[in-house]
Parts: sequence; C-alpha cells; structure tokens
Amino acid sequence: AEEVQQQIIRETFHLVLKRDDHICNFLECGRGVPGLRVPPTKALHLSSRLRSLFGGSDYKLIYRHYATLYFVFCVDSSESELGILDLIQVFVETLDKCFENVCELDLIFHMDKV
Repeated sequence: AEEVQQQIIRETFHLVLKRDDHICNFLECGRGVPGLRVPPTKALHLSSRLRSLFGGSDYKLIYRHYATLYFVFCVDSSESELGILDLIQVFVETLDKCFENVCELDLIFHMDKV
C-alpha cells in the first residue's frame, strides 16, 4: 500500500511538473496528456500508467501551483473543476493566515496545524 501510494505521488508530480504554465489546471486520466512536454507516445504511456494507478479513466487531476507548492486533487468526473480550484484557493488563503506566507516547511513541520 505504501509503495503504491508513493508511486501515485511520483507519477502525479511528474505529470503536473512537466506541463506548460499556460495550460489549464485539469488533467483527465482517461485521455492523452495535453500540454505535456514529452513525445506523444510517452504522453500516452504516462496517461495509461496514471489511469491504472487510479483504477480507471473516470478520474481527473486538478491542481494549482503557488511558488514552490503544488496542491493536487484527484477527483471523479462528477466534481466541478472550478469548484475544486476554488477549494484549493480557500485552503491556501487559510494556510497563509495561519502561517503568514506559507511554505513547504510550514506544512512539513506543523502538520498538526494543517
């Protein structure tokens, strides 16, 4: 279970990190991976690996990038993309109020407050 969890985190991080900044913040697991700076065959392979990790094609990744932090949600197709982006925004604003300019160290060393 721990190994699968770490694999999902690695795959998700690589997919999100390789996307261009001007591409939308939604990544559907059941389709190709638009905006990814890799050859199309590798993009399809990454998409299929992610699909197999999440157990199907009905999921999507919704993420926001703030400075050095990435906030990523994996949701099913019934969720609203804009609603999840709003949830991430509110979460980050709350973290900023708690930590005054939140950074990754705040999240690591103060997990009890998060």
